[in-house]
Amino acid sequence: MNAAVFNHASMAFNNHFFFGALSTQPIPLTKAPQMVESLVKTFGSIDTLRATMIDTAASMFGPGFVWLVWARKVDAAGRLSSRSGQWRILNTYLAGTPFPEAGYRQQGVDMNTNNPYSYQRYLNAQSQIPANTAGAFGPHSQQGRGQAKIPPGGTSLVPVLCVNTWEHVYMYDYGVAGKRKFLEDWWAAVDWGIVQERAPAEARTTVSFERAY
Repeated sequence: MNAAVFNHASMAFNNHFFFGALSTQPIPLTKAPQMVESLVKTFGSIDTLRATMIDTAASMFGPGFVWLVWARKVDAAGRLSSRSGQWRILNTYLAGTPFPEAGYRQQGVDMNTNNPYSYQRYLNAQSQIPANTAGAFGPHSQQGRGQAKIPPGGTSLVPVLCVNTWEHVYMYDYGVAGKRKFLEDWWAAVDWGIVQERAPAEARTTVSFERAY
């Protein structure tokens, strides 16, 4: 109900996720061949993936995050598939979340912009929605209730990697004009063993990787 709480929680998650994939002794992508195969199927080559992520982050006007996410496909019945999907690059701005389920407001009003009277009207309307299911199709069927929980766009995203483009992340060490150099160094510090562990099973062929010291 409090947008400020959501924003702080989202920012804390995003920043933790960003740092979680970095290492002073990162596992290179060559040691995670199953990830290479999966990523190449979507982007054509790892060089294309690298260039796209760096160029996307470098061209962002304003602070935020650039994500590598696995987008699950939706079947004809509106169910999220656990067997198929594709890699996608996603931008979020400020403290925006990569999870579409979180961005899709289950609460229909924003308490920061509504008064108590409008909120009470909202609660009254919600109380009139039937709680049971009825029929095989339609918004009140079991299938319809399940479809309503799928976020707009029909996909559920699984983030595996992100880069923080907030100015305070790179300005002190790289200067005003050093954003691209920061992004290049970020890519070199990514631990692909961690990225692979974050990837869902359908996005990779095996779950093992080789650590090099």
